[in-house]
Amino acid sequence: MRIFKTLLSVLFLMLFLQCTKNKNTNYEIVETASYGDNLNKDKDKTNIEFHSILSTNLFQKPSSINELTRTDRVIQSCGDKTLINEVIISNYMNSNQVILPSRRRMIDSTERFVEETYIRFFIRRPTQAEKTWFINFINANASNPSFRPELVYTAFSASDEYMFY
Repeated sequence: MRIFKTLLSVLFLMLFLQCTKNKNTNYEIVETASYGDNLNKDKDKTNIEFHSILSTNLFQKPSSINELTRTDRVIQSCGDKTLINEVIISNYMNSNQVILPSRRRMIDSTERFVEETYIRFFIRRPTQAEKTWFINFINANASNPSFRPELVYTAFSASDEYMFY
């Protein structure tokens, strides 16, 4: 019994000596924007989800339920979902109500344009490789007057990553 009390006392003594609070620790808060790393998207968007998100991205306002239902019926009636989605994207891009940045803004603030486009369509920041590639691509096509933000937005809207969440 005496050995047990001695061991218990030693155990408590060791416990109290080990558990001391470090008073010199400073914790700093680093504020960062919260955008997910959505590189592993594996759930296919439904027709209504795709149309609703696309119209919100391009027109900055949600579609009515009637428009969503009509578009869903059109998509269901076509056998090739990719083709009909590209037709819908093209139709939207030809609308005068689509909200796009200017070509001048795309050329003058290329890095910001690329970041905002990734966040707008993919809900994530581009990786460094993606950003570098897109900046180089835009700069290489800056002298081509037919290279406009509509082409970039169309490419993002028709991409595989945009079709999934």
